[in-house]
This record gives sequence, C-alpha cells and structure tokens, in this order.
Amino acid sequence: MFSLVAALLIGCSPEPASIKFAGEPTVTVHTVDAVPVNKATVLDKEGKALDPQPALTWKATPDTVAGLDAAKGQLTPKANGEATVEATVGTVKGTYKFVVALPDKVEVAGYTAGTPWPVGQAAQLTASVKAGEAVVDGQTVTWESSNAAVATVDDKGNVMGVADGTATIKATSGSLSASVDVTIGGAPAVAAQ
Repeated sequence: MFSLVAALLIGCSPEPASIKFAGEPTVTVHTVDAVPVNKATVLDKEGKALDPQPALTWKATPDTVAGLDAAKGQLTPKANGEATVEATVGTVKGTYKFVVALPDKVEVAGYTAGTPWPVGQAAQLTASVKAGEAVVDGQTVTWESSNAAVATVDDKGNVMGVADGTATIKATSGSLSASVDVTIGGAPAVAAQ
C-alpha cells in the first residue's frame, strides 16, 4: 500500500519547467575574489516555485574566464571576458552572463608634466582605476612620493611642493600603478588678500 501511495505522489509531483535567477541577467565583477552564483529557483509550468527545490547541476563556460566550484556555489574570476553560467535540472536549463572586467591600469590626473609647481603650493591629484576605458569604482589607491624633501603627498593624493627639485608621485592599486614627475620650483604661492 505504501509503495502505491509513494508512486502516486511521485507521479503527481509538478515537473520542472524553467529556472529563474535572482538579480540581473548579466553579472559584472572587477575582482579575482570568488563570488556566489546567482540564486536559482526552479519553477513549474505555472511559474510556481517547486517545493522542495530539486538539486541543480552547474556549469560555467569557458572555464578560462571563470572557474566554478559547484560544491561551494562559487565562481572564481580568472581572466577578462564573458562566461555563460548554466544551471540544469533534467532537460530544463537556465543561463546568465558572467562578465569579468579586471582592472588593468591606473591613470593619474591633476598635473601637466613639466609645468613648474611653486614651493609652498598644494594641489590635488586624482587616480582612476580602470578596466579598459571603464572606471572601476571602490578600488583602494595608495600614494607615495619618491622625494619627500621636494614634494609630499598624503593618502588622498594631495601634493605639497616643499623645495626646488623633482619628485615622482606614484599611485598604486593592487599590482597596478601610475606615476607623474612633478617639478617644484619658483616662488611660494601668494595667498589671496
């Protein structure tokens, strides 16, 4: 009797019809840190979530762009490019795009090379971390001067001319960096009256 009831219940259970992902259809990351795969919900033909949810089989292609750890439900970015993340249950498949846009350069602005910078004058340099031509927000930038006796720089890129000479001001984010050579010389800046 029990096997008959179990067979009837299995026979009546809704079949998976589609897979819906939480979030955007395209996920873009700017890091090599592992990120979770988008939450997936298996739906029946009426668009209702199955309960219980069946186990999914995951795949990411190409694996040269993103590595998949299905046991942890994580994707690890490997190289710039676009991968397709696929979840499968039976014959039903769902996909979303996973774009890796790793920062590849730092650009420093706020000073024109060769322009004399008076002793005692401060100016603000800015650093942009970019992936191609797109600015990648939220990146940590550190600053340093090659010659603090000539020009100092604080942790926000504010440079102060200290004495005549040249110094290289360098902005670094991770393994990327960019620098500008500043020439300090001339009379101290006169404060406005």
